Amino acid sequence: MDRAGSAMNELCSMGIIGKPLWHQHNSDRYEVLNNIEYLKHVGRFDATLMDIVKLAEVGELQALPSFDLYGNQINSILNENSTQGLQGLQIEASRDTTMINAGPIDIVELLMDVNQWGMTFHNIVSRATILGSFMNGVEGSYDGRLHVMNAEFHLPSPVIPTRECCFARYCKQFSPNDWVVVDVSLEDVFPYPSNNFRKRPSGCMIKGMPNGYSKVTWVEHVEADHSQLNDLFKPLVTSGLSFGATRWLASIVRHFEWSETHKATQFFADGKIFIPQTGRTSFLKLADRMMRKFCGNLSATTTNPWMRLAPFPSSTDVRVMIQNNMSGTSNNSVGTTIVFCTTIWLNISPNRLFNFLRHEKSRNKWDILSQTLSIQQFACMTIGEHMENRVSLLRASTSEDKTEIFYLQKSYADASASYVVYAPLDEPALVHLAKGLKPDNVIAFPSGFAIIPGGLPKDNGNNAGSNESLLTISFNLIDKATHVSRVPPESVETIYRIITETVTAIKDALSCHSRLNNWAQDELKNGAGKK
Repeated sequence: MDRAGSAMNELCSMGIIGKPLWHQHNSDRYEVLNNIEYLKHVGRFDATLMDIVKLAEVGELQALPSFDLYGNQINSILNENSTQGLQGLQIEASRDTTMINAGPIDIVELLMDVNQWGMTFHNIVSRATILGSFMNGVEGSYDGRLHVMNAEFHLPSPVIPTRECCFARYCKQFSPNDWVVVDVSLEDVFPYPSNNFRKRPSGCMIKGMPNGYSKVTWVEHVEADHSQLNDLFKPLVTSGLSFGATRWLASIVRHFEWSETHKATQFFADGKIFIPQTGRTSFLKLADRMMRKFCGNLSATTTNPWMRLAPFPSSTDVRVMIQNNMSGTSNNSVGTTIVFCTTIWLNISPNRLFNFLRHEKSRNKWDILSQTLSIQQFACMTIGEHMENRVSLLRASTSEDKTEIFYLQKSYADASASYVVYAPLDEPALVHLAKGLKPDNVIAFPSGFAIIPGGLPKDNGNNAGSNESLLTISFNLIDKATHVSRVPPESVETIYRIITETVTAIKDALSCHSRLNNWAQDELKNGAGKK
């Protein structure tokens, strides 16, 4: 409790203080920590180091016999709290603030209920467990409650190592409308097998507003091992965006937008389609399951048995995972599923790439199974205020207007990542869902795309990095007849063919397309459909 209390005090302080402790990251809305000011703030900055900083400010460092000695001293102090085996970790610290359409207690419950937390942050949290709970307040309230937890965190690519730690999560109510939830690592108290990550005081300050919204300030302050990172991902990770405050806040916003979508009566479909409210709920639930499964598949967690195949030109590598389902479940058929993916760098902005991949009019430009088909969106449900964030029903038809296949697709973008996830549906499944029957018995193997920024604006103000993307492409192959523990040679050939043809098609389409058209203008000009 003492450590949690100290962490709470530090978080509250860091959540309130502005410059020079925090400064804006280039043109982005989020802020990054000034480590020197942090040392001053926590009282770890002695007189000698203060003199060094003053000399640096007036350009007289040459007066010192060896600045390297003092530079090492600063780094040593920054990492002094690290336990044995955690030396050499790099500091990441970011802060962001946003308004969320929910009351403080709803957000607190989201963070303190580990099941809700894992479900809500499925794009970040691979797995989470409560090891124990303690109460220092009113029974039945989250005020004063402390959880001892372990959790594993990921980015949407198996190429990027996960992060795992043991930490305390402490919740405190300071007034009827003010709550704080803080995390702090406990590796020196509870020795943990992983040594690549630890949390300094991190979490959020939640303030209820008169209009029913909550103002949430999130601070994410961690130490992490960057030595195993592929060079493609280092700019994103070191910037504080990949695992930082903005990503956590965006996930909370997405959760409450999704909740509002379930309540909404607004539904866009063409004139021949009518789907009742219960049917819309079934489609939304299946789309949510698809997205959670897709994100879970892409994690590099140890529970995902990823195998590495030899890379092909311009890819980081190709990863394959075999999932055998011996008995079958309500939403998985008996047989073998082969999930395979790769991550590539593209010289295009994440927003343009997202709109290209999600838009039905451009699908036959990258989908090798739809190149000769006409793709039509015949129904959609928007998520939040942005029309490109939606659940869509797509029909793939021949030139004779014969339907070949239906797709359920969910597309969603925020400041930190974008997703386009889809699964094929046959007509009986579509009818089943449209009637409002439970989606549990509908089999849907998700494929799709995850997009994260591939570069960031440089400190000199050059914004070239904003036109770079890291695209992870993931597909499923299903073999209902066999159960295997390795990838058969014929499947390897198929995997490479699908990956290479898809990558080539995407690059060719993007290189030929005008930068002025981002595929998002059609809805603005013509509307999304009929209500």
